[in-house]
Amino acid sequence: MGTKDVNILYVEDDENLGMLVSDFLELENFNIHLCNDGEEALKAYNNKQFDLCLLDIMLPKMDGYTLAEKIRKEDNYLPIIFLSAKSQEEDRIKGFLKGGDDYITKPFSTEELKLRILAVLRRSKTPSNNKFKLPKKIPIGKLVFNTINMSIIDGDMEQRLTKKENQLLKLLLASKNKILKREDALLSIWGDNDHQNSRSMDVYITKLRKLLKADPNISITNYHGTGFKIEIQQD
Repeated sequence: MGTKDVNILYVEDDENLGMLVSDFLELENFNIHLCNDGEEALKAYNNKQFDLCLLDIMLPKMDGYTLAEKIRKEDNYLPIIFLSAKSQEEDRIKGFLKGGDDYITKPFSTEELKLRILAVLRRSKTPSNNKFKLPKKIPIGKLVFNTINMSIIDGDMEQRLTKKENQLLKLLLASKNKILKREDALLSIWGDNDHQNSRSMDVYITKLRKLLKADPNISITNYHGTGFKIEIQQD
């Protein structure tokens, strides 16, 4: 994954620091979405696809720890790096317990930040790493799947996807012409392949079928006990 393909959610309430770090990372070809408070960041997370989060801890409206907890309820693998002036050992430990993959204390070197981002991304198991990397817009029959805006476009009509629908459709398309194993999808998106999550995934598959029914040439086939395969018939 090149840095130009990496979308980062950056949350910082210090306007000057936020602009300084954003400008540096954008010069390094990262795509930065800067938010100034926790609620704005959560809304951005729910409406766009990101490869990594940089979270300040002391934020207005919702602190970084709470934001990380909410993200972790939806995604077990999205890398999270805390950036904080809190430097005590208990603060670092709390950051990791809340789901952080790294913790950087302020003030920090922007060059070190870049290297830590790259290191975390190399360790990342997100569906957006090299194995699952897909273009921003993917034709699916007569439809277009926008992986970043999380939507399916049919002419002038655009239907929004939930984050899990978006992740599941990405995995199906990354495994095009092959069966996506149930276990792989469950571990990648839910982080656990227990019975409850398996039933939940079946519900999302049903929702995707409804979203894609505008083109009758698209089908998602269930291979009982094995997995799913998306198929697109040519007219």
